[in-house]
Amino acid sequence: MAALGGRRRRKESKTEPSVEEVRVKEQAKEAQERAEERAESQERTEMQRAQARRRLLRRGGLRLLFSAARQEGPGSAATRLSRMLGGGS
Repeated sequence: MAALGGRRRRKESKTEPSVEEVRVKEQAKEAQERAEERAESQERTEMQRAQARRRLLRRGGLRLLFSAARQEGPGSAATRLSRMLGGGS
């Protein structure tokens, strides 16, 4: 009916996006993908650190028990100290 009144509506023509618009969209998409990869990597690293902390707490006692300082024996620390101070044989 709009044609009867002398007014005609134009159909909106779909124009193709310009090269710049396409390039900007591609760059935005690539940036988003990189950000997601960084986030996944950071999350993986944090999980590995948490596992390492738990492992350290779980095995810390055995590490101390079998450490080189522990294997020297109870008297060796005193002997070494006396030798550093100039005493002993």
